[in-house]
Amino acid sequence: MKKFTFLCVLLVHYIAFHIAIAQKRAPRNFPEYGFFLNKQQLYIQELLEFLRIPSVSASSEHLKDVQAAAEWLKNRMLGAGIPNVQIFQVGQYPLVYASIAAAVPQAPTVLIYGHFDVQPASVEDGWNITKPFKPRMIQDKIYARGASDDKGSLLSVVHAVEAILAVSQGRSPVNIKFLFEGQEEIGSPDLPNWLLKNRKLVQSDLLVSADGSMYSENTGSIVWGLRGAGAVQVNVTGPSHDLHSGGFGGVVQNPIHCLVHLLESMRYENGSIAIEGFYQGTRPITQKEKDLSRQSAKELETELSRLSGVSQLVGGESNHFDIVERLWFRPTLDVVGIWGGYTDQGIKTVLPANAYAKLSFRLVQEQIPEQVVEKVIQHVHLHCPVGCTCEAFDLGFHALPFESDPDMLGNQVLRETLLDIYQGEEPKYVRSGASIPLIGFIQKEFQIPAVFLAFGLPDENIHGPNEFYRIGSMDKARRAYVSFLYHLGERYQWERNAKKPEETPSVSVTATTSTSMKEMEMDHSEL
Repeated sequence: MKKFTFLCVLLVHYIAFHIAIAQKRAPRNFPEYGFFLNKQQLYIQELLEFLRIPSVSASSEHLKDVQAAAEWLKNRMLGAGIPNVQIFQVGQYPLVYASIAAAVPQAPTVLIYGHFDVQPASVEDGWNITKPFKPRMIQDKIYARGASDDKGSLLSVVHAVEAILAVSQGRSPVNIKFLFEGQEEIGSPDLPNWLLKNRKLVQSDLLVSADGSMYSENTGSIVWGLRGAGAVQVNVTGPSHDLHSGGFGGVVQNPIHCLVHLLESMRYENGSIAIEGFYQGTRPITQKEKDLSRQSAKELETELSRLSGVSQLVGGESNHFDIVERLWFRPTLDVVGIWGGYTDQGIKTVLPANAYAKLSFRLVQEQIPEQVVEKVIQHVHLHCPVGCTCEAFDLGFHALPFESDPDMLGNQVLRETLLDIYQGEEPKYVRSGASIPLIGFIQKEFQIPAVFLAFGLPDENIHGPNEFYRIGSMDKARRAYVSFLYHLGERYQWERNAKKPEETPSVSVTATTSTSMKEMEMDHSEL
């Protein structure tokens, strides 16, 4: 009887779904939305509490805080009625994992991804609204490190699933797996091997990322591509110790000069990258990619200028490619840190013994981070100026590029959800120049496509001072996850029922096989 009742509920949702389409997108009003009423202040206080934990994965001093954030999240998920929540230690960092079995057979399996670690932050970086880990609410914004990236969206996932379980008496329309990590901001170095050893924990039909952003406050986005990434540090050594610049200048090679020449050798005068083999794995963009990119080109250029505070968007291969192509489809090489010699107040006339630089590169299409890192290291060794010694090493930040089919079923369901959330406003089809290390890896190794359902916004200063998250985005995120999970369950049932009897009875959301209820139950016991 309970199964019959739940199927009836799904049928009602499905009928409402198609009535909404027929009525030109009258937004659906799920019963779960009523669960959120009068809980706004509670949700805000929970986010403020979460943000007070300085879970900086890049600092060994904050490992205990990353662990504390994992414990906080685990307890909140248990409080939401999510069963079997566990913390696994992956290298030095915690991973929060849980699973929920669907109430109907042969339902799709959704893997929801997010991260609770944050970027380093200090007042000296320019935080002048509040200290990074003392969250402050001003009107409709919450200022704190990690507010937009990624604690705000991640916590809203928990709130949404809590509402579904409460309203449906613990019965989910789809199988759900939760993969919340604590090392994303350092490139998730330990997770790939762990995931390969625990495949059943990951295997699913669709990956949904709670890390990312929407197009604007009033328009959603369907993200169909991310760039990959890698990073290298370069160390240049000259004399055995700092020397008097008057006594040795012009006679002993200056390591800072060597570093400048070495960095200069990595680019041609036209802005393209001169490292041999760097562009291996890139390709020209297709006509379809050009057409989709044109949707956002003009608005993107205006917004980038406004957010960056510059009057001209130049740099890199600006003489050869337009702004959208450079940001979405071309690789880059950037110096993200450089130091050496005396940097305090006043002047100290010394010829320094050492100089250093950190390099970051963004990758596209078929470029492999490990291969590009090796090419950069080889270039450093081959082009080190006379009089200095140069070494380079991998900083361990690796991310594969990610691309998806904008028209795949997962993105079709996402479009319907965003039309509901944004009052019929068509979402923008966009790519991102940023990277999320695990997304490309899971897509490649597990053949699981991904969609992005995250509600940060481009102006929220992620990774920078005065990062913030809009309170209105919290509400959108909660409602969106409720809508998306029901939409997906309905669409999957419809696709499966539409199959002829002689065809395979299980119709997956993607090319992968739907995870069975039995496998869901086996996940934890097999570790």
